Amino acid sequence: MSSAMATSAEALSKALDTYFAAIAARDPERIALVFASNGEIEDPVGGPIRHGRTEIAGQFASGVAALASHVEIEVLAAMPCGNSIAAHWAMTARGKTGREVKAEGIDVLQVDAQGLIVRAEGYWNAAAFRQTLATA
Repeated sequence: MSSAMATSAEALSKALDTYFAAIAARDPERIALVFASNGEIEDPVGGPIRHGRTEIAGQFASGVAALASHVEIEVLAAMPCGNSIAAHWAMTARGKTGREVKAEGIDVLQVDAQGLIVRAEGYWNAAAFRQTLATA
């Protein structure tokens, strides 16, 4: 493996770690800053696509940031390829009443040369998770 490939894989892994750490921190602005200024997110896939940091921050502000008091994300597997990384993850979130809710899914991140996310896709049952978390 060439050092350029290793550096690329390292940059992709760093972007993934930074993204999940920002989600776990429940900080919409921090999450948005992991994205390129013209980045977009489709989470879950099939739902609305949010464009730009303001819309991305808004999605998280009304989701996990508003509903959870604590979030932990474990990466079960990560596969870098080209300018993208796919991650199988498991999340445990604690609702405002203290009840824990679990979810599992796959995220695919496309990352630019600066290490910022240009597109994120989430494959999971976000609606069920949010509904359960809202009552937790």
